[in-house]
Amino acid sequence: MICKNLLQMTGFACQPISEQGDLARISTPFCFADGDPVPVYVQSFANDVHRFFDDGQTLLHFIGRGMKLDNGHRLRFLANIAQKHGAAVNDNGVLELFSKGDSPSNAFAQYITCVIAIAQWEYEHQGIDANGAAFADEVVHALLTLHPESTSTLIHKPTYLGSSGKRHELDFGLGGKGYIAVKPNQQSAAPALYKLVDIINRQTNADAHLVVVIDDRHDKNAAKNTKQVFRSIASDVISFSRIAPPAQAAIH
Repeated sequence: MICKNLLQMTGFACQPISEQGDLARISTPFCFADGDPVPVYVQSFANDVHRFFDDGQTLLHFIGRGMKLDNGHRLRFLANIAQKHGAAVNDNGVLELFSKGDSPSNAFAQYITCVIAIAQWEYEHQGIDANGAAFADEVVHALLTLHPESTSTLIHKPTYLGSSGKRHELDFGLGGKGYIAVKPNQQSAAPALYKLVDIINRQTNADAHLVVVIDDRHDKNAAKNTKQVFRSIASDVISFSRIAPPAQAAIH
């Protein structure tokens, strides 16, 4: 059985996922920037060869965060990182690394180094998320200026359990409502949309009041189109100009 010696070989526990005992999922403490666990699977072959792979979940993670990875050029960042660490992205978009000879533990260490490098790349390329965080702070300030009595109800990063079983953070909670601040672009809107759909599809969230605030200061048309996307999902969708103090509303 593949898991018999895996704890000694890797230091991490695993769970068999095939009747033959040649395929397993490895549990590690490593996560992507949003808290998604880094996927690690192992498959054993004859001659003590092991394949460590992600079952395509790394690509799905980035797609879920709004990245378009539909061609080779856009996959290059992932392939480059993989190559530097002895791994590869196959034709099916699966990150994989095969052990050589009788050294599966070395291959596992290489694979973990590779996925950590990918997670680090994500952290380093979240500049647009930093801009989104700054906008969320502006929304908080605007709402508290309008409703100073609600200051005591402010919650930072409230979490909601989605239908997928994943916990999602919104930007803040105020007055019993959950808020998410969105810039009118794909990189900001797509992850927000994914979160909200997963949250509202869980029956226990039927009474959750979720509000989307769209930044409409720079591109009115893009903001209008983005609002349309969220109207059927969020409890309320509002433009930032409706709530912003004059000084903030005038920012261009």
